[in-house]
Amino acid sequence: MNFNVYIPKDKGDKITKVAKTMHRSRNSIINEALDEWLGRHLPSKWPSKFFDFKPIDDVPDFKLIRSELKDQRPEDPLA
Repeated sequence: MNFNVYIPKDKGDKITKVAKTMHRSRNSIINEALDEWLGRHLPSKWPSKFFDFKPIDDVPDFKLIRSELKDQRPEDPLA
């Protein structure tokens, strides 16, 4: 998609300088900046139900179960 955007001369000069230094086009630098800005300002892609999640109270402690299993393993004969 093409459209025109007014960029003040001082900013345009800075973009041109950076573009020459990085051997990139001004367009690619502006596109990168827009991608970063949009990434910070677009709404989250997670559904609202995700944020309403309530944990289950009676789930056993995984770390405790895992440590109990660790104690039951036989010694490794190849170790």
